[in-house]
Amino acid sequence: MQSVVHGVPLNNHRCKRRRGVATTRPRRHAVFTTGLFILLLWRVSLPFASCQTSEETIAVHFRSGQEALRQGQFSHAKEEFKKVLALDPTLLEAEVNLGLAYQSLFEYDLAVRHLAKALRERPNLLAPNVIVGMDYLKLGSPERALPFLQRALKLEPTNREAHQALASIYLGQENFRDAAEEFRQIAMLNSDTAEAWFKLGHEYLDLSARLAYRGAHLYRESAWGHRFLGDLLFQRSRWDDATQEYRKALGSDPRQNGLHASVGQAYLRAGKLEEAEAEFYLELQLHAENEPARLGLAEVQLAKGQAPAALESIGKLWEISPEFLALQRDFSSIALSPAVAKALIEHVQSAPEQAGKHFLQATLYAAANENASSDGQWKAFQTDLLAWQHSQNAATAADQDPCKANRYAACVDSLQTQKHLTQSQRLLLGKTLFTLREYERAADSLAQVQGVTNENAEASYWLALTYHALGAESYAWLEGSFPDSWRTHQLRGEGYALRQDLGNALKEFQLALQLRPNDSELHEALGEVYLDNHSDDDAQRELERALTLEPSRTHALYLLGRMFVQKRENEKALSYLQQALRLQPDLAEASGLLGTTYVRLGRFANAIPKLEKAAPFDHYGNVHYQLYLAYRKLGRTELAQKALARSQDLRRSSLEHDQAMIIGHQQVEAEPQ
Repeated sequence: MQSVVHGVPLNNHRCKRRRGVATTRPRRHAVFTTGLFILLLWRVSLPFASCQTSEETIAVHFRSGQEALRQGQFSHAKEEFKKVLALDPTLLEAEVNLGLAYQSLFEYDLAVRHLAKALRERPNLLAPNVIVGMDYLKLGSPERALPFLQRALKLEPTNREAHQALASIYLGQENFRDAAEEFRQIAMLNSDTAEAWFKLGHEYLDLSARLAYRGAHLYRESAWGHRFLGDLLFQRSRWDDATQEYRKALGSDPRQNGLHASVGQAYLRAGKLEEAEAEFYLELQLHAENEPARLGLAEVQLAKGQAPAALESIGKLWEISPEFLALQRDFSSIALSPAVAKALIEHVQSAPEQAGKHFLQATLYAAANENASSDGQWKAFQTDLLAWQHSQNAATAADQDPCKANRYAACVDSLQTQKHLTQSQRLLLGKTLFTLREYERAADSLAQVQGVTNENAEASYWLALTYHALGAESYAWLEGSFPDSWRTHQLRGEGYALRQDLGNALKEFQLALQLRPNDSELHEALGEVYLDNHSDDDAQRELERALTLEPSRTHALYLLGRMFVQKRENEKALSYLQQALRLQPDLAEASGLLGTTYVRLGRFANAIPKLEKAAPFDHYGNVHYQLYLAYRKLGRTELAQKALARSQDLRRSSLEHDQAMIIGHQQVEAEPQ
């Protein structure tokens, strides 16, 4: 963060010199506190003339405090500034510097107290506003953080740390629209374009996962709840698990539009062509104009070598929605070998010239690595599309609803001419923009659908898909524009790790490290991959390297603590988890593990506050079981039984386990029950 607090001269104007008033000269000095900000500290110059003893003492303690801050002796600095304020409680500069000393000691509650007091006198100091806002977040008081962060952004609209903290508040409020806007602002402020795309992609995918996770819980027994979870599993290539969730959704609502098509896509990815074909036909029996089902059927037919049948399916799709077909330049999702593609081309070459034929041949020529021919066929298809658009413009269709006729661009125009959209119309607008791949506009519309009705469940579902598409789009930009950047290699490594392909994941991370050997985040990410794959020695090496480069990385501290908890080396785990929580008090997963460690060490009174803080985020039942042990040991029988019952409920919940795995919460070995 390249921002500073503007220095204010120390108020010693009462100390007179022979030729007037002795003033002080602010001196700029960078102080690194938790890696987040650069601040100005005030420096006091001793007057040349003799002054009152108290003012001399103030100046001595003030300079001593500043020197201690510069030397990283924060406890000594704290004591010096406390002495200054004991002599002159009105000295704003000492109030700020005392706040900074507490901040450097990770005593966030005391830092907030002194910095907020200074801000009451001088509200336009930038960095204290940012610090107070971020500290309130760490202390679990986002509502108190909000005004400080908003003021900071008024003072400096380009402050990335304030935008990031504000996004965290919006996420906590489930205000996904404003959170997404903050993430976009952060990306625009990043001068490293590859870095910006990488981070933005991560944030969009996190938004998508949060929405899906929320939806699966909020609509747990409904078709939408199972569909949320099914899509999460599908995105992680867990085809069989996704199919099971889609089946549960069909059990709740057998006629829901698109569900059979989703089952068909899962079967198709798993190579089960007959089952996929059956599901696509079932979808078309219920909803004859379902475009994804028609497109999926064509994919199955191509995979089975049935080129004329695929051409027929594409032709029907053209009749239903030329605009939808025009957006499928990346068709198909299945891999065709060049030899197979050439054979399929021969089977359709004799067919009459039409839009569907041009579209299919563009796909097949691309699979055959004949790019010039593919481009030629796609241009021919675009000519067909242009002719269709002209015919639509010339037709008189005043009595025809463009939305029902799958004329998506006209549907959007029609909806946007209305002054006040109903919730159903806003949902329709979002879905239509999603189909047109105008994802930012789609997200903006869908995020405005209010309430917790079934209609909102559908809006939340499409919003999750939209954010996922935006994440994928960001990653596509990154890979297309910067194919050899370290961020691209990191992205590929994360993708391989997600699919549990450890060999390729490690290869990509190593390539990234060759380009960026001293990046702490990379070492941390690689350490986490090793840890998830039970290579503890390698994980420890990489995580310790990350902390050597950046000691304040709370996630690396947490991961080392997790590793030692799993190995039952509780004393070693203790220090890492305590430090992680000292730096970030709201880190729930670290609280749960620290509570577990205290239980194992017999420190039950210490364990309970940590476990209670982590309990709302317990997915596997382990935190509640540790609470049960601690309550029981302290004689709190009723609470112990409630905690045990909740632990047993969570252990039986496959929904919790699946979602925890998807979100990234790893299960630590539980105590036997």
